[in-house]
Amino acid sequence: MRSLFSEVVFTRPYARLIILACSLFATVFGILAPFFQKEFIDQLTGVETKLHLFQVSSPLWFILSAFLCVLASQAFNQLTNYLSSKEALHMQRVFAERLYAKTLNLRVDTMSHRPVGEIVSLYATDVPGATVFLDQTLPAGASTLFPLIISPFAISLLFDVPLWPTVVVMVVISCLNTFMAFRQSRFFFNFKQLAAERIGLVNEWIQNIRTIRILGWIHHFEENIFAKREVETRNRVLMVTNGQMMNAISSSITFVLNVVTLGSLVFYSKHSLTSGEILALLWIVGIFLTRPFRQMPWFFTFAFDSWTSLKRLEEFFNTKNNQTAAVDDKVTAQTALDEKYALQVQGLNLRIGSRHILKGIDFNIKDGEFVAVVGEVGSGKSMLLLSLLRETGARFQQYRIGNQDALQQDGNQVRENFAYVPQEGFIMSATLRENVAFVYDIDPDRDNMVEESLKLAQFELNTERVEKGLGTEIGERGVNLSGGQRQRVSLARVHYHNAPILLLDDCLSAVDVDTEHKLFETLLMGAWADRTRILVTHRLSALNRVDRILFLEDGRIIDQGTFEELLARNEKFREYTTTVAKEATAQKESEGSRG
Repeated sequence: MRSLFSEVVFTRPYARLIILACSLFATVFGILAPFFQKEFIDQLTGVETKLHLFQVSSPLWFILSAFLCVLASQAFNQLTNYLSSKEALHMQRVFAERLYAKTLNLRVDTMSHRPVGEIVSLYATDVPGATVFLDQTLPAGASTLFPLIISPFAISLLFDVPLWPTVVVMVVISCLNTFMAFRQSRFFFNFKQLAAERIGLVNEWIQNIRTIRILGWIHHFEENIFAKREVETRNRVLMVTNGQMMNAISSSITFVLNVVTLGSLVFYSKHSLTSGEILALLWIVGIFLTRPFRQMPWFFTFAFDSWTSLKRLEEFFNTKNNQTAAVDDKVTAQTALDEKYALQVQGLNLRIGSRHILKGIDFNIKDGEFVAVVGEVGSGKSMLLLSLLRETGARFQQYRIGNQDALQQDGNQVRENFAYVPQEGFIMSATLRENVAFVYDIDPDRDNMVEESLKLAQFELNTERVEKGLGTEIGERGVNLSGGQRQRVSLARVHYHNAPILLLDDCLSAVDVDTEHKLFETLLMGAWADRTRILVTHRLSALNRVDRILFLEDGRIIDQGTFEELLARNEKFREYTTTVAKEATAQKESEGSRG
C-alpha cells in the first residue's frame, strides 16, 4: 500500500506542479524588480546601463517595470498560498473520510485497547497536521529553495563576483537551521503525544465524573491529569525556548550575509560600485536571501511536524482487527438448512490474545422464539451477542440468518438483521424524538410512531421529566435521564426500527420489578411476540417466561432447556439461581436501608 507521504506528494500531481511553477514565477519576477530599479538609478546618475543596447531612454520605463515585477511576484505568492491551502483541504477531507471508515471497520475487541482521546486527537490534530506539508511546507519550501538557488547567481551575474563566499555561508546557516528545526520537530511530536494522552484522561474523567465523585477518586484523577500537564508544560517551555533561538539566529542572518556579500564585492569586484548596484545588492540580500533563511527553520519544523502526523495516521490506518487463534475443537458436521430457524450457529469460538472467551458454541433458534442467555459474570454472554453482530473476531463453522449464509456477508449486511440494546442504553445529544427514530431532523408526521414506541416501552411523556415532549433536548450520553429511562428509550428505538431478530443485553437491569412486568406484557411478550428475541439477563423473574434458556459457563453452553427442566436436572443451574436470588435480596435490603 502506498504510504501517506507519497499520497500527499503525488495525489493530483498537476496541482503540485502548478504550485511550484507559481512559486518559481514569484521568485523570478522578484529578482527582476531590483534589476530594473538598478537600471533606473544608474540611468538617472548617468551610468551606462545593462540595457543600453535596447535604446531605452526613459527612466520611467525601468521604474514601471520594477513596480510591475513586484506586483507579479506578490500575485504569484498569493496564488501559491491559495492553491496550497485548497490542496490541503482536499487531503484533509480524504484523510478524515478514511479515518472515519477505519474507525467503523475496527471491531469492539480491537478498539477496546485504544482510548477515545486518541481517536479525538487523530481527528483534531493529526488530520490537519498531516496536510501541513501542503499548506505550509510546500509553499514555504518552494519560496525558500528558489530564491536560494537563483539569488547567488543573480549577484554573481550582476556584480561579476565569485559564488563561493555566499554559498559557503548559505551552507553553514542551512546546516544550523536544519539542526534547530529537527530539535523543534521532536518537541512538536512530544506535544502531540502528551496532548493526546491528556485528552484521553480528561475524557475519561468527564465521562465518569459522577462515579468518580461518589467513590472519592477525584483527588487521584486530578493528580494524574496535573502530572501529565506538568510534563506537557515542560515540553512546551523547551519548544518555545528552541523556537526563540531559531528566531534569534534568523534575525542575525541579514547582518552576516550583508557583511559577506559586501566583502566579496570589495575584494573581487572589477569595477567601482554604482548607486544602483548597491541598492540592488541590498534588495537581493535583504529580501531574497534573508527571508528564505528566516523561513528555513520553520520549513523544516513544519515538514517534520507533518511527518509525525502522517506516521501517527498511518499507524492507525494499518491497525488490523485482532486475529483469532486457530481453534482446536473438532469440526462438527454442519446441520442442514431449515427455514424454521431464524438463527443457526455452529462452532462459534472466540479468542482474544491468550484468552479463550467462547468455546464451541452451538445453538439453533426458531423464528419467533424467545431465548434467555444466563450465566455467571464473565461467562461470555455479552461477547456472544457481539459475536453474532460480527463485532469480534469470532470464528464460526456455520452461521446462518434465516436462509442466508452469514459467513458470506460483511458486517453491515449481518447487522441489518438485528436490533441491539446494550447494557447501558445509548443516548445521543439530540431531541427525544431523534433518539428514538435515530434520525436527525425527522419528519414530525412520524411523531405518532415515536409516541407509540415510547408508550410500549413504558416511557410516558406526561409523567417523565420531559417538559417539551418529543422535542426535549437530551444531554450528551443521556445525563439528564436516569438509567431506567435510558434503557426504555433504547427499547422504544428497537420497536421503532422493525428488525426481525432482537439482541437484548441485560436491558432490564435498571428498571423496577413493576416496570419489568409491564415491559414483558407490552413489548417482550406483546408487540414483539412474532420477533426472534435473545435476552441476556440476571433477572430470575424473566426466566420462567421465555421459551428456552441457554446456560453458559466459562464460555460454553453447558445446558439448555426451559426454566423447570434446568432446575430439575442441573445442579449448577440451581446453584446459579440461588446465588442470583441472594444477591437480589441483598440489593433490595441495601436500597431499603438507604431509603
